[in-house]
Amino acid sequence: MATTQDLGLTTQPQQSQEGHPTSMLLVLVWQVIASLILVAITLQLWQIETFFDLGVIVPRFIGAVVLLAAVAGIVIVPLLYRMQNSGRLGGIIFNFFGFTLGLLLLGHLLGLYIGIDDLAAGLYSNAILILGFPVGYGVVMIGRRLDPMSAAFDWIQRAGLGIMMLTLLILLISVGLADSLGTLVNGLFRLDVLATIGALAAFMAAGVVLLRQGERFGETINQREAWQGWLFLLPNFANFMLFFALPLLLSFYMSLTDFDAVSAANFIGIENYTDMLSLDFQTINPLEQAPAEVLRARHFEIGRITFSEDSALIIGARDPLFWLSLGNTIRYCVMLLILSIVPALGLAMLLNSKIPGMRFFRAVYFLPSIAAVVGVALIWQWLYDPVIGYINYTLGQIATFFGGESANILWLTDESIMLISAVIMAAWQVIGFNTVILLAGLQNVPRELIEAATVDGANGWTRFRKIIMPLLAPTTFFVTVTTLILGLQAFSELFVLFGNSTSNARLTTVFYLYQQGFETFNMGYASAIAWVLFGLIFIVTLIQFRLSSNNAAYSD
Repeated sequence: MATTQDLGLTTQPQQSQEGHPTSMLLVLVWQVIASLILVAITLQLWQIETFFDLGVIVPRFIGAVVLLAAVAGIVIVPLLYRMQNSGRLGGIIFNFFGFTLGLLLLGHLLGLYIGIDDLAAGLYSNAILILGFPVGYGVVMIGRRLDPMSAAFDWIQRAGLGIMMLTLLILLISVGLADSLGTLVNGLFRLDVLATIGALAAFMAAGVVLLRQGERFGETINQREAWQGWLFLLPNFANFMLFFALPLLLSFYMSLTDFDAVSAANFIGIENYTDMLSLDFQTINPLEQAPAEVLRARHFEIGRITFSEDSALIIGARDPLFWLSLGNTIRYCVMLLILSIVPALGLAMLLNSKIPGMRFFRAVYFLPSIAAVVGVALIWQWLYDPVIGYINYTLGQIATFFGGESANILWLTDESIMLISAVIMAAWQVIGFNTVILLAGLQNVPRELIEAATVDGANGWTRFRKIIMPLLAPTTFFVTVTTLILGLQAFSELFVLFGNSTSNARLTTVFYLYQQGFETFNMGYASAIAWVLFGLIFIVTLIQFRLSSNNAAYSD
């Protein structure tokens, strides 16, 4: 007897022809109510004249986003009423996204985020009490080493657990957890908190009802897998939108204002960008003219090309420190690429050989890459010390051995050496990571090609140049991009290494951004610097992708 599959037919889930159950009608009502609430929030936001001194644009932009969510909620209602699965999927996302945002709002209303900061401060001030945990754990381990049949086996372990529980209790009391819980409980009875809890319950209930209505909406297996995947991605998507995408847009808006974190922001367009990037090129007679006489107003000399005694081209900039920091950043990146990739390739070639103990050395070389930058910089401060530092001591011993004079190099104060000092430290920390990545690439080079080239008479340099490097191109490209981006973002190393130095020789683009934003509080200008740096990194990466795509080994 023929079946539908034999006849080439497939059965699809059918939408239920029954009337709407009460739960679905309640979901429809909630969709309308939630959308109207969002519209009311939009109207309130648009009436705000300023938002944390950022001007009227920010609350209106947020209001537009909220209004868009309200429109989406309204559009979902007729789709749900017609039992269309697209409306159900939209409703699931709408309600669970609303539940996620509601949880964040509830935490804010209850002061949970400030409470976490206070709890951390309390733990820090009572850190000595934490020693009770290792002590209790040690007692438990001592008890476990005893004979299981002895009476002490159980009570010593219980004593250790008791010590840890008592430590936890004392620690929680010391950090003021009881008072925090009391404040939290009292806050639960506020009207705004109760309204938020009610909205959370409604969002969750509506989402659960829609989840369970798949068969009624004629849901297929592929559709079920699709919404389940989106549901798992929803928390991460909410985190991305709230803590990355929106702050990124806010940063771009701030770059178009004169915001200084104190007074209200004024929209000034691209003035920050023009002030930063403005250059002026003028010819000058150095014997008769001063740079200020020929350069445009508010421009200062940053470079000069001399043609003869009475002719030169001078380059002026409205913000000389930005161009100085950019030049320092470029020099930093070039030196970092050379000092961290070339030695890493040599180490990778060495570690790829069959020498005993190579696994141990792989781990040793990688350790600096996982060390904290602040700790590393403090150690290098001691190494660079001109009096007690081991680097100057070692160089002095070497010079004395060969009959020369030891030079007292001022690694941390000599402006001609400061940038090199930072590069050496950064390269030392990056080499291990690059070595591991390049080693992985070397291990993917087919041994048959190397052996065939050896049989054909190719020497080591020819094998490296004609076989290994082309096949290593993808790995080299990855290492180059990551190292270059790391160099363009250099800040922590220089900030810690040079301490309270005021020399501009340590100034990189990110360092200059920090000075503008957090020392002079010129937040708008600092945001513009951040976006220029982003554009620079983006362009450099695109160029590297373009160059690498022309490599046959990489494109294959």
